[in-house]
Amino acid sequence: MVAYILTLMLALVVLNLWTFVLFGWDKMRAEQGGWRVSEASLLSLALIGGIGGAYAGRAFFRHKTRKKSFNAALQYVGFFQLVVLTFCGVYFYEPGGLSTPAQAEKVQTFAQRPQTSAYYRNCADARAAGAAPIYRGEPGYRSSMDGDNDGIACEPYRGR
Repeated sequence: MVAYILTLMLALVVLNLWTFVLFGWDKMRAEQGGWRVSEASLLSLALIGGIGGAYAGRAFFRHKTRKKSFNAALQYVGFFQLVVLTFCGVYFYEPGGLSTPAQAEKVQTFAQRPQTSAYYRNCADARAAGAAPIYRGEPGYRSSMDGDNDGIACEPYRGR
């Protein structure tokens, strides 16, 4: 998973650098009167993840700053990406989703052991029985015992 994230980050860095360079290339070709990079290409690169390089190239090279239609399209691309990232953050967020390897092992061993029913009046009873912490789905878990609603009831005290 970490390798996937690092590869994605590297690809985004390369894409943003490429977009930045293309803005500079297009500015140079505009001043020389030569072949230009199309606006559709520049906007496409921004859309697939090069928005940072597009804004940086536009500011650094002072390129495409007066063309209102291009500026509006670039702002739409940035807004679209913000909406998509917000949706993904809300849709894929899981409370307590980033667990430590020890917690993942605890959940895995829990899934392998046979289920029995249990009831604890409160966390003190669960701790006395040696059942704490209690994970969501385990016998004895109740949301009223999970104060921070992260799926772990009767968590150990941390510095209290």
